[in-house]
Amino acid sequence: MIIRPRHIHHCAVVLAVLTMGCEGATRPSSFVIPGPSVPSPLPTAAPYVWDTRDELAIWVENPVALGSLALEGNGPDGFIRIAQAEREWTLRGPDLTPSATGVRTLLLRYRWRPDPALSPAASRTLRATAYFQTTAPLQPYYFGQGAASADLEPRDDWTDITLVPGQFTPPIDVSYCYLHSFGANRGVLEIDRIELVR
Repeated sequence: MIIRPRHIHHCAVVLAVLTMGCEGATRPSSFVIPGPSVPSPLPTAAPYVWDTRDELAIWVENPVALGSLALEGNGPDGFIRIAQAEREWTLRGPDLTPSATGVRTLLLRYRWRPDPALSPAASRTLRATAYFQTTAPLQPYYFGQGAASADLEPRDDWTDITLVPGQFTPPIDVSYCYLHSFGANRGVLEIDRIELVR
């Protein structure tokens, strides 16, 4: 196709009009839509440690929590049961007022029992990630949430694991925290304790 000067002129006019449409005199200011809040109905026995049925219920019984979540046991023997760990799930901690200062990471006490019917070659680890909403940017010009994660190995007994920080350098100040997984192979995950490590 031969491009004649007349066609070049028309293209330039169209581009100029489109450019003017993109550069208005005033631009709307940016805004943030806040997510659902999760108020804490009771103080925890130890600060930033959720270890009883009532304390762990805060992470399950809120509009953000997602997945096949249930509370089992009573009092200090209570724990969260995720019966379909092969599906995505989310636990959402309470809003921390005042914010938790000097947080290094998150600790879980868990039991992870993959389905015994899985093939011998199937993966049996489950990746869990904590996302921290910080009170200030983690780095200049980075406003994302800090993350710490761990691969949970199969365990029949309660086991503590400390999640490893990703793109942030502790300590940080945290206003709330999510615990999330995109899922793993079939199995049952149980969580007995969630703790912000300071």
